[in-house]
Amino acid sequence: MRNKFFVILSILIFSLTACQNNVVYKQTKDINQAVWHRDSIVNLQFKPQDTVQAYNLFFLIRNDNRYPYANIFLIAKMENRHQKIIDTLEYAMADEKGNWLGTGIWDLKESKLVYKKNYRFKDTLPVTISVGHAVRKTGQILGDETLPGIKTVGIIIEKAQQ
Repeated sequence: MRNKFFVILSILIFSLTACQNNVVYKQTKDINQAVWHRDSIVNLQFKPQDTVQAYNLFFLIRNDNRYPYANIFLIAKMENRHQKIIDTLEYAMADEKGNWLGTGIWDLKESKLVYKKNYRFKDTLPVTISVGHAVRKTGQILGDETLPGIKTVGIIIEKAQQ
C-alpha cells in the first residue's frame, strides 16, 4: 500500500514538473481583496533572451465563485522602446451551464488564457505587458468599475514547440 502511494505521488510530481519545462517566465500579481478595479492595471515585465525562439504567451486568471460573468474582456498592451501592441481580448470563463472552465478545486479556479501563439520578440529589450479589464453589462456604455472574485492576474511565457 505504501509503495503504491509513493508510485502515484512520483507520477503526479513528474507530470506536474514535465508541464513546466517550457516555461521561461511566470509572474503573477494578487488582486487586493479579490476585487479588480478597472483603473488597476497590472504591469508585468519580461526580458526576452533572443529573437529567434518563438514563444507562447498566456494570461493567468484566478477567480472564485464571486466572479459574476461567464466571460472576461481584457485590454492588453505589450510595449518596449520600439513597439507597442494593444489588443482587446475576450475569454470564456464558464461553460453554457455556468461551470467554471479553469482548473482547481472548490471555488478557486485558474484559467490559462492564450494571448499570443508562436510570437517572436523583435529585440531583447525589456518588455512591459499591461493588462486591465473591460467588462461591462449588456447595454451599458461604461464598463464595470470593479470585478469581484478576481484573485490573481499574471502572465506565463513558454517556449513554443517547433
